[in-house]
Amino acid sequence: MELYRVTIPKDDAWKVVEALGKEDVAHFIDLNKGEQPFSLPYAQRIKLCDDTERKVHFLINKCNEYRIKMHKPADADVFAKQIERIGEEKKKATHLLFDAIEPDVSDKEEFVQRMCKQIAEMKQDVDKMVDYAEVLNFV
Repeated sequence: MELYRVTIPKDDAWKVVEALGKEDVAHFIDLNKGEQPFSLPYAQRIKLCDDTERKVHFLINKCNEYRIKMHKPADADVFAKQIERIGEEKKKATHLLFDAIEPDVSDKEEFVQRMCKQIAEMKQDVDKMVDYAEVLNFV
C-alpha cells in the first residue's frame, strides 16, 4: 500500500474530505499535536458546531417529550437527497449549508424555550385554579 502526503487548498478541503470519506480510503494525521486546541484555526467553528448539535439534541428531546412525531430518513441515500433539496431551497452549496441552517436552529431553540416557559407558567396557573376550586368547594 502506497502512502501519499497531500496538502489540500482550504477552499477545496470540504469536498476532498467528503469524497475520501465516502470511499473509506483516507487516514488523517494530526499535524497540530503540539498546539493548544483553542488556538487552532477551526476552533471557533468546531465550538459553533458543538453548540448547534446541543441545540438540535434539545429540540429532539422536546419533540420526544411532547410526543411530536419525527421521521428519520430511510437510509443514507435518502438523507443525502434531503440535504441536497435543503441546499437548493436555501440556494447554498451542500458544504455551505451549516451557515444557513445554524441561525434556523438557534431561532427554533429560542422559540421552543419560550414556549416551554409559557407551558410551565400555564401549568402553575392551572394548579392555582385547581387549588382555588378546592378551597371554594370546601367553603
